Amino acid sequence: MKRVGWAVLTLLFLIGCQSPVHAIGTLPSGGIEPKVNGPFLITAYSFSGHSLRYVQLFNSSDTVVSLDGWRVALEYGAMQQVYAELAGIIAPRTYVTIANTLAVPTATFVFSDSSAAVDPTPTTVSLLAPGELNFNNEVVTPSITSSTPRVAGAPATFYFARNTSTVTGNYLSSFMAFVPGPDFNLLSDGLYTAPDTLGLRVVEIYPDARNCTPFETDPACSDYVKIHNGSDVPINLSSFRIRTGAYGSSSTPSNTTNLNGSLQAGHSANFAISLSSSGGWVWLEDTYGTKKYELTLVSYPSVSGHDNEAWSLDNQNTWRWTIYPTPGDSANTFPPEAVINMCEGLTISEIAANVATEDQYIELRNDLGSPLDLTGCALQTNRSTTTQYVFGAEQLAPGAFRTVYVKDTGLTLTKTTTGTVYVLSSDLMTETDAVSYENLDENTAWAKVSGDWVQTYAVTPNAENVAQQYPACDAGYVRNVETGFCNKVQESSGQLADCGIGKERNPDTNRCRSIVSTATLLTPCAPNQERNPATNRCRAVESSASLKPCAPNQERNPDTNRCRNKAANVTSDFPVQAVAQTGEATLGWWAFGGVGTLAIGYAGWEWRREVLTAIKRASGYITSRF
Repeated sequence: MKRVGWAVLTLLFLIGCQSPVHAIGTLPSGGIEPKVNGPFLITAYSFSGHSLRYVQLFNSSDTVVSLDGWRVALEYGAMQQVYAELAGIIAPRTYVTIANTLAVPTATFVFSDSSAAVDPTPTTVSLLAPGELNFNNEVVTPSITSSTPRVAGAPATFYFARNTSTVTGNYLSSFMAFVPGPDFNLLSDGLYTAPDTLGLRVVEIYPDARNCTPFETDPACSDYVKIHNGSDVPINLSSFRIRTGAYGSSSTPSNTTNLNGSLQAGHSANFAISLSSSGGWVWLEDTYGTKKYELTLVSYPSVSGHDNEAWSLDNQNTWRWTIYPTPGDSANTFPPEAVINMCEGLTISEIAANVATEDQYIELRNDLGSPLDLTGCALQTNRSTTTQYVFGAEQLAPGAFRTVYVKDTGLTLTKTTTGTVYVLSSDLMTETDAVSYENLDENTAWAKVSGDWVQTYAVTPNAENVAQQYPACDAGYVRNVETGFCNKVQESSGQLADCGIGKERNPDTNRCRSIVSTATLLTPCAPNQERNPATNRCRAVESSASLKPCAPNQERNPDTNRCRNKAANVTSDFPVQAVAQTGEATLGWWAFGGVGTLAIGYAGWEWRREVLTAIKRASGYITSRF
């Protein structure tokens, strides 16, 4: 027994050595996905011999599916014949048919088959999937025996229909052969086409529903979109849905609402849907989302400042907010429209900005020839872009001024840099007038004078504007228009005070001056002097009796009483004339001397080496001799 045991162990050891156990490795799939069954089922088919008569397809999915690239084929023996290439969209839970035009002329897709209908019978009928899709082919295999029902002929014609569950009603994998009766018809819905919107449009959007109790049923307790049928026929709404969102957003239960029911011509209905309170877009599309109807697209703004209001379309085809949401079949309701005063004719005539703050003002004028209603008209400045001064019920006469002091308005005027003043319509949407100014001098105004805007020192609220280039002079002074300076006012001579004894009025300046007249008022001149009639000053009396005799070769100048050289008798053609020593001659000698000195200096500089060499030689010679 022991020998047998050892023999068994030895045998097991040898087997183990010959069959080692290895660990199994793993590899990435490389992105390979297993194919799955497609959305289409072949639910019925018929053939005669190896010729296909029809195929019925069913979209078993819950969404629209494209047929593009799918093909219907029949195989017999080693042969395959493709009968049709399909295209288009098929709606969910609907049928399409592919048939020989002689067998089913009203099929969705038809084909002609001129080949003889002879045996052998087909081995498979297939719906071939496009190569780029990861779907299995839909293939059915006819099962034919001698007892299989058929329509006799040469060859016989067979009909097959897919079985359904008696419990669920769903299609099974098996088929049943049958012989159709005289009233037999195939189910065929055809391809899906998005419907026309006809007259459907969005007319009201309610994005900020009020808070309601759990027991309220008011439609205004939830966000809604109101749809109106503007056509003259009823419209089946089940073919459409409401969408919200933005470009590229996918349909979700929160941003999509499928419509239902029939909407009569000229009537409206509202449908609940979640809407963003910050604004967005609303539009209609077909119930499967294959088509967006651009004419129904509506953009709505943020509800900020419009709590519980509706964004509604009025009878002027204009979208605006209303405090009266009107869900249901009622016409959209709006508050009474206020009359807008455009304030035309109200213009800015003067802006006093760079003055004391309490004196700043804006002057307006009625340029019309009739009274102007100021009710609702408004003023605004660039410094107060969110604040306006609004006039109450007030009339302004033709050509009259209306001054508004800034301190009473809440507005602010820029003083020294750039500023702008606006006149606005009563709805604050239109600028009736606007005037800008910049770099105004202190205590000036920007004023319209004779149609031109100028800076003026004449600040004239509620009065005609005056162009004044300089500030006003003090009392008793007047502006000199040529120099711009203020000069003291000079009163007329008839009103001037008497200058007093010994003075007279200067006719040129109107100032008083001393009277210089007769010799009785002047200090007498010395015995050897006389009175100069031009200056009334004393001057020496020069007479021939008191003059020093002239030299023999001189004579007395009768004009100056001074001695002068006599003109000598000249017998030559060119007499020599005496030249008086004048200042010009003296200056000439000085110039000559200066030029000579410069020349000698220049020569000394040019020959300085030679001169030094000569001096050294002379010095050496003298030294050697003495």
